[in-house]
Amino acid sequence: MTTRPGSKPEQPPASATQTPPRALTAPARIQRPYLRSGEAADLIGVSIRTLEKYRCIGDGPPFLKIGTRVLYARQDVENWLQRHRCNSTSDENFVAALRNRASWRNRS
Repeated sequence: MTTRPGSKPEQPPASATQTPPRALTAPARIQRPYLRSGEAADLIGVSIRTLEKYRCIGDGPPFLKIGTRVLYARQDVENWLQRHRCNSTSDENFVAALRNRASWRNRS
């Protein structure tokens, strides 16, 4: 691009430099039935490594192993979360979670 003194610099056509905005769907992110490990970890609120540990010890939500990819059915993750729901610290789910946590730490 060359400019002459006193003239405005030439601009390339808008279509060459900008891509048109994509229309957002409602919701903006389509809820897929299967989640990758990172998405499932975000939904549960744990790290990916914690989710890997859950897979090894059999304590997490059910998963699918397809080749090298690990997938979680969204409904399975949500059901797993509901099974761990507690109303108080005297709730059986809460007591069982404490019991399992203590036994996991004391393993040799």
